[in-house]
Amino acid sequence: MSNWLYPEAIARVESACNLFISGDLDINGLQASLYQSELEIEAIEESWFRSLLSDTENKLEEIKYLMPCEEHKAAMRDAIEQLLSRIHGRGKASG
Repeated sequence: MSNWLYPEAIARVESACNLFISGDLDINGLQASLYQSELEIEAIEESWFRSLLSDTENKLEEIKYLMPCEEHKAAMRDAIEQLLSRIHGRGKASG
């Protein structure tokens, strides 16, 4: 994680995602964390990450409002796991 231009934002996102998955954070808290991290990212080199956070936020909104409630948890977990996978697969700012 030390290769990121915004390691605090990455740590916040990972922590919030893990807390949501474990049931210790609700969806609103997760989305607030994603949005806060998104706002911090200004460097062109990390613009892909800002877009990823925005896309994930939008996906969570779609799930909340367009899917049946009984499908929310699994769909949201999938979206979050995709986000974490992308973060871990691209942990270098130059990458």
